[in-house]
Amino acid sequence: MTRMMVKSMIKKVLFSVFVLIVVVSSVATAAEESDFKLINALNYHKSMFNAVTSEVFLKIPLGSGSEDVGGDEQDPEHYTPGVPFAFRPDAEGNVWILDSANKALKLFASNGSVLKNISLEQYGTVVRDFAFDKKGGFWLLSPVNGFIYRIDAAGKLLSEIEGFNAARAIETGMLGELLVDMPTMASVLRFSDDETLKEQYPCDESLTMIEGVGGKLLVLEKSDKMASLLLRSLASPAQNISLTEFPLDIADPAVTYAGASVIGHDKEGNLYLNLIACHENGAIYRDRIYRCTATGKILAQKDVIMMPCLSLDLPRERVVTADGKVMTYYIDGDNYVLAVYSL
Repeated sequence: MTRMMVKSMIKKVLFSVFVLIVVVSSVATAAEESDFKLINALNYHKSMFNAVTSEVFLKIPLGSGSEDVGGDEQDPEHYTPGVPFAFRPDAEGNVWILDSANKALKLFASNGSVLKNISLEQYGTVVRDFAFDKKGGFWLLSPVNGFIYRIDAAGKLLSEIEGFNAARAIETGMLGELLVDMPTMASVLRFSDDETLKEQYPCDESLTMIEGVGGKLLVLEKSDKMASLLLRSLASPAQNISLTEFPLDIADPAVTYAGASVIGHDKEGNLYLNLIACHENGAIYRDRIYRCTATGKILAQKDVIMMPCLSLDLPRERVVTADGKVMTYYIDGDNYVLAVYSL
């Protein structure tokens, strides 16, 4: 065999090896790409491909009419994020929506009809959040003006408390006490029914305004691979009681917990949590809702596909209905949509 023939054979072998490498690399790349998929413009890992999507509960036109809710066009000063600041279902299966841009608090039935429409014109520049008052009325947070107003079911002013500039959100506790999230003070404030300051909780983002056993505030801490549900037994200095832990059972070290929140309670007193895990490249590996007992025992869980929320600073993006569904929102064209996840 001549030297020329040997060189030719070597070239053929090298070319074959090169082709094999390219093919194997292409197959590997295709396999990696098939592990991920865009759903609702978000990148999901294959472990989430069969997660449940939400069901439309209510679709409301964006506009200034009595049966609309305000969007960007109704808010030329941009006091709102272009959507209603807050929504809360009632015990009868209806939902209250804080139509901030149109300065109204509206009660919608599931068929889209408006059952009540309370004008908020007199309550400051923009009402950012609302909560139920145990007497059948509401608390209204107006942070631009620095007031929290207490109104009756018809919208009549009952009382007001000042000093809440830049407050983020409010809640009503089990005993009807008012809870206020004050980021500028790095605290959650608790007011008794006579509107006097009862407790101040120094906090970080792990402290929630959702109450647990005995009316104590719940804490949901997270590290890369562990989330822990605790009860704030003492406001200050902070002391916690451990309830339960949620280890992240995904081995990849690049996948860690990226979000943790306590959503609320249903009428039975069950507690709902949300834990989100992402890869360091941003891919979503888990968006899981848990139903738990008051002490943290898991009763049910479900992985869910979310619709992107374009408003980054709402008081809350998910709430619990009385019958145990988790409600969220999104924008669909010229409509504001409330949707629910069932566990």
